[in-house]
Amino acid sequence: MGITVGRRTAALAATAALTLAGVGVGVTHGATGSTAADTTVPGTVVVEENAHGRVLTADPSAHDKQGLVDAVHELRRERERQTSDPTPTPTSTGGGGGHGDQTGFPVRDSWLTSAKSKRVTLPGGKGSIEAAGASFVKVPFMEYYAIFTDTSSDVAWLGERPFNADSIQHTDTWDIGSVGAPFWVVGAPQGARTTSSGSGAQAGWSTTVQNNWYSEHAYDQVAFYPPSQDDYSNVFRISHSVTGTFQFGSSFYTVTSRDRAYR
Repeated sequence: MGITVGRRTAALAATAALTLAGVGVGVTHGATGSTAADTTVPGTVVVEENAHGRVLTADPSAHDKQGLVDAVHELRRERERQTSDPTPTPTSTGGGGGHGDQTGFPVRDSWLTSAKSKRVTLPGGKGSIEAAGASFVKVPFMEYYAIFTDTSSDVAWLGERPFNADSIQHTDTWDIGSVGAPFWVVGAPQGARTTSSGSGAQAGWSTTVQNNWYSEHAYDQVAFYPPSQDDYSNVFRISHSVTGTFQFGSSFYTVTSRDRAYR
């Protein structure tokens, strides 16, 4: 049982296409129509957007914190129910190839979903900080690449006093363990930090909102590919995590949710 050159070549062609697509992508403020999140829950506003992702926060008029978060999570669950194979899918060239083309062998695709809540006590108040997210990971039967698609996440301060945090740093982290040649990280958000070695690869995307209680991310695709069809490379320990760090005065409080494939 092995991987044909044609199939791996197709995946590498998709790598090149994604690399070119990611060059020179800028972020605009107040834009609409993202392919990453085509539905905005009432009470949320887009503060940054490009063709691949969005950053949203709560409108000042949104006072029902739990209601807004519940609506976001219900929309996320609905997207999961509607499809087990979100777009985009890598394009293939020549002789077929691409994701899931190993006829007769099952792909190892799965949704990674997580949620975590933590009670915190502040000077003058107390409440919960929460982090939650979902990302669909595509992995072929032979496990030689991993593609995270349709990622969405949110972090929130659900206390009432103070109503807003001074700042919220919101981070999505896509992570794989690996053996063999170091993987390429392709299509990560602009400004994301990426690392790659023979034992793993990671992309981390952080944004910060000021004087608000809520932050939301949406991003369409981050891929981890082997550098060459001749390299032996395999992925394992695949995970997606969401971290919120909330600042109140000189104090910081952090919550992280995480899910991994092949538990």
